[in-house]
Amino acid sequence: MSLIYMPVWAVIPVKRLSEAKSSLSAVLVPEQRCRLVLSMLADVLGAVHQAPSIASAIVVSPDERVLSFARLHGAEGVAEPDLGLNEALKLAIRHTISKGVDSVLILPADLPLLKSADVENLIVMASAPKDVVIAPSKAKGTNALFLRPPVLINLRFGGESFPLHVKEASRAGVRPRVYRSPTVALDIDEPEDLLKIETLGLGTRTYRFMRSLAKKASARIE
Repeated sequence: MSLIYMPVWAVIPVKRLSEAKSSLSAVLVPEQRCRLVLSMLADVLGAVHQAPSIASAIVVSPDERVLSFARLHGAEGVAEPDLGLNEALKLAIRHTISKGVDSVLILPADLPLLKSADVENLIVMASAPKDVVIAPSKAKGTNALFLRPPVLINLRFGGESFPLHVKEASRAGVRPRVYRSPTVALDIDEPEDLLKIETLGLGTRTYRFMRSLAKKASARIE
């Protein structure tokens, strides 16, 4: 007998815009970094909304500008009082459970190359009543984490979290499945990552934003 699962909810955490992407401060001024974050969030939400297996998306953030932007782009906004990443995610997951959700897909907001096919592939890999699917980042972080049920493991986001999430899954008695994709592995943390948007991000809102900056810089030079 095949098991039938409820549609998945996506959970996307976003920092305060004033604190976001400080690692890019050498190449982008604060307002440009804010606009970059929102552009990437729009790309992630676009991929999520186009994935048939996703029922809804939640953006959790302490920043009202982010929450308003998320609502305008079809997501539910959940405010959190600067709890820190993992505690904010727990808050959002409790919200999904209150809605009767049995599976969540946690995604960072800085995956501008994310495709709806990635989202579907991640979800399809999960076939058991208790399941974990993890997609690593280029730096051994976690760029996607599917959980069924949503509180199956302890969240260990931050730094090299991929091996930590693998251990947490094993501790919960689950052999985690690993999804590897270049479009999921690329998160935008360093100036050199922006160059990859120029070459790989055609068609994304983030690409258009970066091109607009380049055009303005070129106009100033002329």
